[in-house]
Amino acid sequence: MKRALLAIAILLGIVCGVSCSKEATNSFIVPSESILLKMPGESGTTDFNSHNITSVVVASSPKGWIVDNIDMYAGTITVTAPSSFDDGEQTDGIVTLTCYTPTGDDRTVEIYVAILPNDDVDYTSAPANCYIANVIKTRYLFNPYIGGTSTPLTTTSIALIWETSKNLIKYLDLRDGVASFYVDESLDKDDNPTGEVTPGNALIGGYDADGNLLWSWHIWVTNSSPTTDVISLNGHELMNINLGADCNSNGDKDHTKILHSYGLYYQWGRRAPFVGPNDWNFYGNEDKRMYDADEDNIYLSYEASSTEIGTTEWGARHPMTIIKGNPDNEYDWLYSGHDDTLWKEGAKSEQDPCPSGWRVPDSSIYEMLTIAAADDQMNWEEAQPMYGWRLEDTATQQSHFFTAAGRRNYLDGRLDNINDDDFRPVPWSGYYWTSTVDGANAKALYFDLNSETRTWNAINTSRSMQRANALPIRCVKE
Repeated sequence: MKRALLAIAILLGIVCGVSCSKEATNSFIVPSESILLKMPGESGTTDFNSHNITSVVVASSPKGWIVDNIDMYAGTITVTAPSSFDDGEQTDGIVTLTCYTPTGDDRTVEIYVAILPNDDVDYTSAPANCYIANVIKTRYLFNPYIGGTSTPLTTTSIALIWETSKNLIKYLDLRDGVASFYVDESLDKDDNPTGEVTPGNALIGGYDADGNLLWSWHIWVTNSSPTTDVISLNGHELMNINLGADCNSNGDKDHTKILHSYGLYYQWGRRAPFVGPNDWNFYGNEDKRMYDADEDNIYLSYEASSTEIGTTEWGARHPMTIIKGNPDNEYDWLYSGHDDTLWKEGAKSEQDPCPSGWRVPDSSIYEMLTIAAADDQMNWEEAQPMYGWRLEDTATQQSHFFTAAGRRNYLDGRLDNINDDDFRPVPWSGYYWTSTVDGANAKALYFDLNSETRTWNAINTSRSMQRANALPIRCVKE
C-alpha cells in the first residue's frame, strides 16, 4: 500500500449558518471541523450542532469514502475510509453535505476527511500546562485536566483562545474525555510544502456546559526539539531555547532569528503566556499579532489590580489580560499578599508553565554564570546587534547564548527592551524568571549591554524583580 495514501488534509469550511428570519437562525456546525482516521477501512464519527435543519444529504465525497450515517437526533456523522487504493481511491478530501431548512432553503457544509500520515502524539499520560508540537501532519492528544495533575475538570468543550498564525493549530476536538488538535505542514511563498511546522504559539481553553473557562493550555509549535537540545548548568539540564521560542539565535545578527528566539512572557506565578514584540527591535512596542478561531485579530488587555481582578482565580479566567502591578502591594499583580506556592522552588506546581517533566528553574541554576570574556571585551558596535550575551559557566568554562528578550514592564505591561537613559544607555537587556522568591519580589537572571562604557556591562544571576513583570523563562528538567 502506498505511503502517500496516508496523507492528511485540511477542512476548507464548516459553518452552515444563515438567518432565514428575524425569529429563527438556521445553522449546521461541525465543531471538530473534520474526521481524521488512522488506518484504511477505519470508521470515524464526529459531532454536529444544528438548528432549524430538518434533513441533511450527502452532495459529494472523496472517491472510496462512505458516509455511513447522519444521525439528526444524536447529532453525529459517521464515515468510513477506503480499505484499498487500487482504483484511484483518495486518502483525503472533502465531504460536502447539503442541509435543508423547514422552508426548503438549503445550505452547504464541507467536512475534511483523511487518513493520518503519522501516529498520534499522545500526551494523555503526561499532563501539563504546555504541550510541544514539532511534528508535521500530526494529531496531538491530551487530557483536559488541571495542568500537571490527574485531576479532571468538568470540561464539555475546548476552543481556541488565540494563536500567533492563522490555522497554526486545527481540528480541535473533545471526544470521550480526550482533547485533540492537529498541526499541519507549512507552505513557502509559492505554496510548496516546507517539511516544517509554522512556528508559533496558541492557547486552548477548556469550558464547562455554561461556557465558563475552566483551564487553558499553551501549545508550543516549534521546529526545534526543546527537550533534547539542552545545556548543563550547575548539575541540571536546562532547555537551550526560551519557552515558546522557535530557536536560539546563538548571537546570529539575523533579525528573523533574533525575533524567533524571544519566546513568550510570564508574570510570576501565572501559567498563561503573553506574546512578545511584533518586531525584533521592539519597534513601536507593538505586540505580536494574535488571531481567534474566526481568524480575526485579537489583542491583549491591561487591567489595574483590584480586589476583583488581582486574584489567581480571576487571572486564570482571563488569560489574555496583563494585570498591572499594585503599588500598594509592592507591585505584585495580586492585589493583596504574595502567593509563593504558585511556582515552587525545586518542584513543579499546578501553575507551572513548562511542559511535562520540566519546571521553572530556581535561582541557584544560574549562580555560576558570568558574561563570557570574549563578549565582554567586544566593542559595543559589534556586540549591540547580537541582542544577547554568551554567558560562561565559571565551573565548567562552557559558554551558552542567552537572548536579550527584554520584559513586559510591571507598571503597565508595556514591552520594554531599550533604556533611553543618557547617563547609562542600554540598547538591550535580558531577564529570565526563576521560581525563587525574595520577600515581596521574585528572583531573575538579568544582564545587559552598556554602549557608553563597557565597565558597566551588567549581569546579576539573582536580581530581585517585581512579580507583575512578565519575563521569559528557560525550563529546567525535573
